[in-house]
Amino acid sequence: MDNLIAAASAKGWVSTHDIPAVERRSFWLNQVNDRLIKVDCPSEEKTGINASLRHLDLDRLRLNQIRANTHSIQRSQADIAGDDRHSVFLCFMRGGDGFSYQGTQCVQHSPGDIILYDTRMPYGQGFPADMEMVVMDLPEIIARQYLRDWKRGDLLHLHRDTRFSDTSCAKLFELLDTLVAPSIDGGRQLSAADEMLENIGALISNICSGDRDLDFWRLCCRYIQQHLQDESLSSVRLAKELNTSTRRLHRTFADNGISVQNYIWKQRLEQCRKEIITPSLSNRSVSEIAFKWGFNDASHFSRRYKAHYGESPVETRKSMRDAV
Repeated sequence: MDNLIAAASAKGWVSTHDIPAVERRSFWLNQVNDRLIKVDCPSEEKTGINASLRHLDLDRLRLNQIRANTHSIQRSQADIAGDDRHSVFLCFMRGGDGFSYQGTQCVQHSPGDIILYDTRMPYGQGFPADMEMVVMDLPEIIARQYLRDWKRGDLLHLHRDTRFSDTSCAKLFELLDTLVAPSIDGGRQLSAADEMLENIGALISNICSGDRDLDFWRLCCRYIQQHLQDESLSSVRLAKELNTSTRRLHRTFADNGISVQNYIWKQRLEQCRKEIITPSLSNRSVSEIAFKWGFNDASHFSRRYKAHYGESPVETRKSMRDAV
């Protein structure tokens, strides 16, 4: 097993790929414990967890790039008592849907979202399919410097559309791509790490100082998600249902870098794409899927879809079939 670790480490990754199935869970937990923090893995695929981890130490912060199949993890009170490493984790979700919980909060997340939590409290995460994330490990002294406005112990979910002034989740992901690029030189990497910390601090400060606006934004997003299939969904109806003015509604969405209607169209397109690429729904026509998610004109849907994804719905489905 030591030879396997050495071979994987030489490439910058540690993986369970060549580990016997019965040994994978313990091997994986040992790697996570060594590089990150003590956790348990209460559920996994029957064939064992198939996972890889790449660790980057960038002086003031540490990055852990993780790819895995279906699994869940949890950090219990017993784990915390037996592990004196305390940090703040920012999980950058790069692939696959999942959920995270801490205390009384449980949130669902998708690629482009960021989850922030304190490792001094029990927490857990679950992924029902293949996933990829980068865990940014902020040591206590760095967390106090850049996250002083955040109420410790409150899990924070940064939706991929979150934006304040010149910083946003999208910008943080751009900086992250720079940090994990295999060919980046050390000087540029440290510079990008400093820029990342400054942007994280600015974004969290804006969010925490504007909790009411954030709560209202989340309320709007939740209502839209629950009524995407209703073709009459609009800013006027949303304002009426949430007992607010259309002016406040438009200002809130503008602060997050998108208009109300474009947000609705974007969410509908994402749901349509998910169903178009789902093999079990291949017998359902593209038009049926579009009408289900609030589009009332097939041609209009196709134009919007191609403008957003760079290919037609039919081309997406064909690519999916060719890949099977």
